Amino acid sequence: MPRWLLPAALFVSLALNVFVVGAVVGVRLAADRAEHAALLQQQQRRPAPLQIAVRSLPPEAQAAWRAQMPAYTAVYAPKTREARQLLAQTVESFGHDPFDAQATLANLEKVRAAEGEARHEMDRRIVAFAATLPADQRARFGLALARPAQAQPRPAAGN
Repeated sequence: MPRWLLPAALFVSLALNVFVVGAVVGVRLAADRAEHAALLQQQQRRPAPLQIAVRSLPPEAQAAWRAQMPAYTAVYAPKTREARQLLAQTVESFGHDPFDAQATLANLEKVRAAEGEARHEMDRRIVAFAATLPADQRARFGLALARPAQAQPRPAAGN
């Protein structure tokens, strides 16, 4: 048997093992990535608790809720969008040298203030809207808001 055959066979065996292990790891990572993407897609399709609560109401109440939303959206959608952009810029700046912790905190405070202002106005609108509903619809609306989104059944047609 030639002297070079054993080292060549060992090298081929090592290369094959590296290839097999790499393939197994690659398949596992791809499966994890696909699972994560599917979970994100499912979360994005799931309606927000407020949407579910509104859908639990009769059509005329749903229409009343939707009629007041353009005014909210006109004021708070741009502010919320700016806050998201500032948040993204701020966390991206974590890698900058020198790192300005005070400016970062100030930016995060601006983001939270804008989010809080929008949330406060939405809460005010939810309460004002609930005050216009009859007691049974108000109770249904409140219960739908209180339940976690994943535990809520889809409303039956005609509700």
